[in-house]
Amino acid sequence: MQGMIISNPRLEFLRPVLERWFDCIDRYNAVRGDNDTPYWHDEKANLGLLSAAAWMAELVTLRDTATRKQNEEGERNARADLFLAGAEDRAYIQATQRWPRVTSLNLTQALADITSDAKRISYASDLKLGCLFVAPQKAQHSASPEELQDMVDDLQKEHTCAVAWYFPYAYRKLRSEAGNYHPGIAVLFKEARG
Repeated sequence: MQGMIISNPRLEFLRPVLERWFDCIDRYNAVRGDNDTPYWHDEKANLGLLSAAAWMAELVTLRDTATRKQNEEGERNARADLFLAGAEDRAYIQATQRWPRVTSLNLTQALADITSDAKRISYASDLKLGCLFVAPQKAQHSASPEELQDMVDDLQKEHTCAVAWYFPYAYRKLRSEAGNYHPGIAVLFKEARG
């Protein structure tokens, strides 16, 4: 089960990146086998995959890049987790990750927090995005198809500019060392204005 929705036309340049992001997850899983999957790790690992996907989509990226920010006192230095650019489009991204329960995503506050953080990473005229990676988990047994569909429905209800999800069938029953099932990952983007 995979999909994406891009509701903000300014983020349409991310479509080929997100398509290749699915491929990067599959490639990682093919190389590492059934004992590991990238979305068990933190946002830095998942930003690495997103960065690789951007390069595959013929964009460029820089991780942990220096930026400048205008404030009341003048300019100051800032940092963005990821700078992503094409010939005509570019974005500064601030990212975090959550591991909520499959049946209770509750992402609104986390998305608001990371979007607020993204406001501080560059000039007001730049496209700044809050990026929330979500690796839902469930103890005891894997998520049912109904639970996966409910999660996708919940993801689509969040107020985002873009959302993509990937719950690969072959990996839905993988358990982490902690014994939790992680059926896949989603990424949500929200534009930070100001």
